[in-house]
Amino acid sequence: MPMLEKGQALKTTAGVRIVVEELLGEGGQGEVYRVDYNGEKKALKWYKPETLRDPILFYDNLKNNVAKGSPDRAFLWPEAVTEYSGGTFGYVMGLKPEGYYELSKILGSRKCNFVSFKAAAEACIRIVSAFRILHNNGYSYQDLNDGNFFINPQTGDVLISDNDNVAKNGTHTGILGKPRYMAPEIVNGKGSVLPDTQSDRYSLACILFLILFTNHPLEGSRWVMATCMTDEFAEKLYGKAPLFIFDPNDRGNAPVRNIQVGVLQRWIYMPEYLKSKFVAAFSQEALKNPGKRLRELDWLQVLVRFRSDIVRCVCGNEVFIQNAATTKCDACGKPVAITHTIGLPGYSITAAGGSRVYRCMLGTCNADEALRPVACVVTRKDKPGVMGFRNMSGLILNATTPSGKPKQIHPDEIIPFIPGIVIEAFEKKIELK
Repeated sequence: MPMLEKGQALKTTAGVRIVVEELLGEGGQGEVYRVDYNGEKKALKWYKPETLRDPILFYDNLKNNVAKGSPDRAFLWPEAVTEYSGGTFGYVMGLKPEGYYELSKILGSRKCNFVSFKAAAEACIRIVSAFRILHNNGYSYQDLNDGNFFINPQTGDVLISDNDNVAKNGTHTGILGKPRYMAPEIVNGKGSVLPDTQSDRYSLACILFLILFTNHPLEGSRWVMATCMTDEFAEKLYGKAPLFIFDPNDRGNAPVRNIQVGVLQRWIYMPEYLKSKFVAAFSQEALKNPGKRLRELDWLQVLVRFRSDIVRCVCGNEVFIQNAATTKCDACGKPVAITHTIGLPGYSITAAGGSRVYRCMLGTCNADEALRPVACVVTRKDKPGVMGFRNMSGLILNATTPSGKPKQIHPDEIIPFIPGIVIEAFEKKIELK
């Protein structure tokens, strides 16, 4: 039976009236309702009293988060906290829009799966960007798992829910995390080691691997061959002896052929620069030493590169371009010709209509500028195949033509995509090839 009744009225700590309309769902901590909040349709999470280990601390943390405000638009952030009623309380947040699905459902159903790898890569980028901003604000999420994300599988847009456990580093609300997503030190600590930014980074790497490879990074042959998932076995698998399924130095937990076919196939076709990041993220060093885990900027730099290298073949199949060079389509066998590339510090990306250069691709930057567009490739509608290069930085960029002549590119100006042009942006060089 629901804890709240339809038509029941509540008040926020500021005295704003809330009217309960409908039960939307139930989770481990409480129930979520659609409510009328001061004339707007919102969601209300209402807690089961027995799930709160320290209600006063939890309540005060929620109020502090409301006062602080959302760090990024991706978070369905607490907007108001209710007064106590019946020995418990709740908080108001935005409703999930139509077309968004919980990540756990996207991973487990073909009906609402990502429409393309480009959409999946976009989702990864948005998740990482949001957590980079959160962490740089001195907060940790503390309960990052596959139930926290509502994603539009058509576009890759992301909304992050369950932000009631978010707290400043050093503040803990009694939540350790969800099994399979807790960092090894949290599993092993059994309550003596508490979540923080570094444990978030382990959970974040798990989410990224799940989205791109549809398999948990530690669930290989050991997991497949387990006769019973006991607490003792789970503690070993995820805590005491974690082993990445593609660890190059130890194949003792490799995926099982003919059973874990999907992850094996995806690993084969993914570019080496992306795979190397996951090998580093789940190396024994990173699993056992939280300080060695990949930062959000590390992920952003590789993910925006990966998205740029996803090109659709004429047969309709998506191809992962290798080293910004012509690559054979694994579906029809025909070569996908790459005629132009963009040279960046350390690597080149495919130049096609819609290709973008972001601030994080040019080196270290502030969290809120990581996905600031610097430039993009456009194609002329009147002349298919003829490309231009648009300055999206908001700044005047200095360039040098192939003949050595200097040129200024004003904000939003489009110049012809001519190989040999070198553009200076944020003290780095962008070369059109």
